[in-house]
Amino acid sequence: MGENTADSTITFGAMVSLNAFPALPEQFSPFALGSFICWGADIALLVVDSSAGIDAESIARAQEVAQHHPLMVAITGLDAPRANFDETLAVISRVMDQGHHAVAITLPVLAESVDGEEPLVNAILDLVDLEIRIQDEQGTTTTHELESGHYDLIESHLEALTNAVVVTSTDDTLTRSVLAHGFDSADQLREELLTAAARSEIIPVFAIEGPIGISELAQFATELDSHSWTPTQSDTSELIATALTNNSVRVWQGELTLGAYYAHETQIEIQQITGSRGEQQHTAVQGEVVVVKTRTELVPGSLIQRAKSNPLAIDHVFE
Repeated sequence: MGENTADSTITFGAMVSLNAFPALPEQFSPFALGSFICWGADIALLVVDSSAGIDAESIARAQEVAQHHPLMVAITGLDAPRANFDETLAVISRVMDQGHHAVAITLPVLAESVDGEEPLVNAILDLVDLEIRIQDEQGTTTTHELESGHYDLIESHLEALTNAVVVTSTDDTLTRSVLAHGFDSADQLREELLTAAARSEIIPVFAIEGPIGISELAQFATELDSHSWTPTQSDTSELIATALTNNSVRVWQGELTLGAYYAHETQIEIQQITGSRGEQQHTAVQGEVVVVKTRTELVPGSLIQRAKSNPLAIDHVFE
């Protein structure tokens, strides 16, 4: 890849702005860039090309992120001959842990291409509002209600959506009501989906082809109730690390040593560092995963820093 010359600010109408910094392969490795959680982003977006599939490293990163942070998925490349939205969704559902439910929020709608060879995506079916949105070449969107025949085609997706909300809901009264009568409204369904996604229990999946489907994804992202962090740049020598399970720590930037740190708002003291081969060491550097001994419990998902406040940038893209 050559130099990234794209504008660093991409805006979808008045709904959401995504800020990105170019990641040049000759300067950074994936481990040097780190995960989105240590850069303070509120939501991770995993982009999967349906015609190419998903590699093992992306699966591992997605599983790690979904343990503690909201994760959304965009399935792209749907106009390619080998693309299959349902198969890609099934793979994503299968590789994620049982505690996370990957469910489609939108589906691609196909129309015959001009040459008649391959069907092309020309619209999005919204499973929450139960309507089809067609976008023309000028970007104008036309909305259509579903016809009776459509419900037979999307029955399994609607069932998966309902089951995911019922399983993850913390409101027993709502659960009984939904099981007995369904959702009162699209707004109620959307609210439950947003709440479960913010708790990292539901992974919403969106169909994207070119500009088609982007607005639905962006709207959902802006409605997620997440706690944003102050967007300020950090010095590259400053320690950035994240706590995994079983007192493991991944070092993304800087150097981890023995001594006092903050894991989010909690002060911790690292008394011992054990390397991947079981040897004790005094420091751990960028790219290492080590096991640490601390005086207080180290909560998985915590951001480990010298300072109590968060000085990190939220401008990071995870794909």
